[in-house]
Amino acid sequence: MTLGVTMFMVYVVIAFGAGLAELFTGTFYLAAVALAALFTAITGLLLPGTVLHWVFLGFCLVLLPTGLWLRHRLAAKTKNLGDFDLGQGVDVVSGPDSNQQYSVRYRGAEWLAVVDDGPAPCPGDRAVIIAKTDNLLHLGVLPRQNSGKEPLCPPSSSS
Repeated sequence: MTLGVTMFMVYVVIAFGAGLAELFTGTFYLAAVALAALFTAITGLLLPGTVLHWVFLGFCLVLLPTGLWLRHRLAAKTKNLGDFDLGQGVDVVSGPDSNQQYSVRYRGAEWLAVVDDGPAPCPGDRAVIIAKTDNLLHLGVLPRQNSGKEPLCPPSSSS
């Protein structure tokens, strides 16, 4: 094989390897290296193989800062996304315990919760997530519907 074909294959392998590694890291840096290697391989079809290392270095010097800028720009956009759990309904399973925490069912799992707004709920009541602190849900309790039945739990005497 000639030097040009060999260098073309080397940069194609580098592009493939860096692109594959990028899929597992998600950093954008390896994507920049993969693009630089791919552009270098394409450039290798026009230029002699002896200068391709310099071409690769030049592409890396341009694409790595671009990747850094793009990563920070995308990260800034994701900070503006709201918490998708806020406003979602939960079912009260049990509580309150000695720490005034309730057990609620949300997304198929039981979570610990505290009531920030509304009356103390009974098991079976519905509530809405109004805030989160780590894995603790803060709830606003929905008003009970009067269906003519007795409430499931007596009114709380600790207020």
